[in-house]
Amino acid sequence: MIIVNMLPAEAERFRAHLPGLHDPLPPGAIGLEAKVDGVLAGTALVMAHPRSGTGSISVLHTVEAFRNIGVGSRLLQEAERRLLESGCAQARITLTLRRKKPAPELDFLRKRGYKSEKLLYRTYTVRSTSIREEARLDKLHLPAEAELKPLLSASEAERAELAVIAAHLPTDLNPFQEERLLHPEFSTLMKIGGQVAGWIGIQQLASNLLLLRSMYVRPEFALHAGGVALFAEIDRQHGLLERFAHHMLNILGDNEEMLRLAERKLAPHASSVKSSIRLEKRL
Repeated sequence: MIIVNMLPAEAERFRAHLPGLHDPLPPGAIGLEAKVDGVLAGTALVMAHPRSGTGSISVLHTVEAFRNIGVGSRLLQEAERRLLESGCAQARITLTLRRKKPAPELDFLRKRGYKSEKLLYRTYTVRSTSIREEARLDKLHLPAEAELKPLLSASEAERAELAVIAAHLPTDLNPFQEERLLHPEFSTLMKIGGQVAGWIGIQQLASNLLLLRSMYVRPEFALHAGGVALFAEIDRQHGLLERFAHHMLNILGDNEEMLRLAERKLAPHASSVKSSIRLEKRL
């Protein structure tokens, strides 16, 4: 018999599924656990947002030994019921899917009425050896008048100029989004003719992995290959492709131009392509 009960909505209980989770959780957080004959069989974490009328099911996990016996369905039903009781008429679930890998969780949710799929962002993890072997970066150069400096050393006036430019761009291109995570040496500001022309914000995730948090060159400067040319110059200065085995790039789902470029230029070199999608259901 499957029994679902509430449990304290504490970050520690769900951090294995959401590593970035920290206490205190939002006021609308609801923890659930499913037991089969007294043994823990699954957990769920629900975030109710009655003001917007939409709640999210942030965790929906079934212990492997108890899969395919209805535990997931029972947890999902209870999560939806709790959202309704909290004043939410719609539920959202976010999934991360690997390209060319089975997605049973997606089929599970579709069968239970979750639709309106929206791509939130796509992550490309690119092999440095593959990029080096292609050798096209060697042919990309910045204009002689291009001036490069550490992004984090931008002056107050330069930061104000950056803010004006970023205000009209997708949020993933904001150069100072989570500034504390940026690598102080690799993150770079480019100026041409005294004007901010572009930037790259880089975060080191591991000893062999860099994340390109933002990469942008203003189109009015007509720089051939844009941000890729800027990255090529930073690579020449710091040897990024030699020092780090993999580079990761996140692209928002509404940044269609960059997604098309990534499919052409990055996908052939990628060791992994992941898509984060959001599904919704009227309750």
